[in-house]
Amino acid sequence: MKHKSFKKIKKQNNFKLSKMKKTILSLATLAMLGLSSCDNNENISSENELQENVPTTTFKLTLKNAINYLNVKKIGDTTPLTETGESFEVNFKATKGTYLSFANMFAQSNDWFFGTDSRGIKLWNGDTPITGDITDRLGVYDAGSEENEDFLANFPTTIYTAPNQTSPNTGPADSNNIVRKTARNVANYETASLSYDANTKYFTLKITKANRESVHNPGFITPGILVVHTLDNALYEVGAPLKANGFESLAEDGSPEAVYNWFTAKGSKNAPLRLSSSWSVLSPAVAYVHQGEQSPLFIKDTPITTDNGLKELAEDGDNTKAFNYLNALENVTAYKGDNPAAPGQEMTFEIKAKAGDRLNFATMFISSNDWFISNNQKGIELFNEDGTAKTSFTINKNYLYDSGTEVDQVVGLGNGQPMRGNASVAEDANKNVRRVTSLDDVQFGKGVISSEAGVTQNEEERGGYNLIEVTVERVN
Repeated sequence: MKHKSFKKIKKQNNFKLSKMKKTILSLATLAMLGLSSCDNNENISSENELQENVPTTTFKLTLKNAINYLNVKKIGDTTPLTETGESFEVNFKATKGTYLSFANMFAQSNDWFFGTDSRGIKLWNGDTPITGDITDRLGVYDAGSEENEDFLANFPTTIYTAPNQTSPNTGPADSNNIVRKTARNVANYETASLSYDANTKYFTLKITKANRESVHNPGFITPGILVVHTLDNALYEVGAPLKANGFESLAEDGSPEAVYNWFTAKGSKNAPLRLSSSWSVLSPAVAYVHQGEQSPLFIKDTPITTDNGLKELAEDGDNTKAFNYLNALENVTAYKGDNPAAPGQEMTFEIKAKAGDRLNFATMFISSNDWFISNNQKGIELFNEDGTAKTSFTINKNYLYDSGTEVDQVVGLGNGQPMRGNASVAEDANKNVRRVTSLDDVQFGKGVISSEAGVTQNEEERGGYNLIEVTVERVN
């Protein structure tokens, strides 16, 4: 349950904390309305200035909300749509703040496909799911990967189109390797629609073949791929070459296997390498430099025993008390972020550190009751053993922690979470600060996702929850 002493603080600082919560919730709302992602340069403050006579180095810490690919599904099985009125249907879950991209090959072509634009289709307008005919949001695209034969007017003479080629990926390369929209009218080939079931929370995408029985090229529609995402260019970028994500195999050969396998790849510890576990905002962070190999903010597998602000940060996204606590400690300098980050947005901090200092941070995973993201207890090494500042950094030890203060509800769906009312709920039976080693994705229906270490860094080689990208740069 919410801490009683924190309630007293809330009364004393009602305006300040209510403003903070409004900031978090308003940004989350803006993100869910589909505003373009942008960087949030933080107003950074520090009350514990390093002594002037101690040489310092300046570093830039960037915390990017890297949540992007949230669901992927194949469209159809192995059989293309060949007859008028035949259709593919696929069900999928998606929260507010997400977009839909999908594509199917134009079978009687070299590398043309039917699909959405680079941004995809926004799935929610406020609290209302997008439904109805979406054909006008689609186009006929040239993937730019294979030279075009005269398949529109003289298909039987082609030798590298998908139905006529002797083996996959055999045609010569296109001299124009850019993905581009053709002048063809997609409605002459297919129609598409979306429906939504409020009880099951599932969308249904339906793709139907148009009547082309009197046309030279019948325009069969192959099985395809569907992705729910937050950022642009999930499958391809119009105006750029194809990504190295397996989509070429779909565009040239009509097979979604390679691109599906790219999205669903696992890391060395059998956790997702690219699929994000959940949709969430990250709260305004606190960053800090400290001496030694133990974070002054938390100890793993140990309860919170001091009134250090971690509870308020992990439950409410309020970094004020943690910032003040850390700055009151000897050999610790804290930096306070002012803005939360929706998917694609960043928080940046300019950090001053002296030889021997390590860097760490904490930000709430807002779609939870009391989870936060931080580097491990040792923090990020900023200096070499000889005291010289590092110039390059490998950041791969960022984890999702449960603060042990509040019972865990379903991610993104609990009334004790800041975006869903932040009601008081029961205390956690396990009081220890600990890694989150598994979570049940109900938001997108992926089921239980396990990461034995609770990894959060995007595309970290072990795989994990793919929530954040942490980078450190030496400034001077």
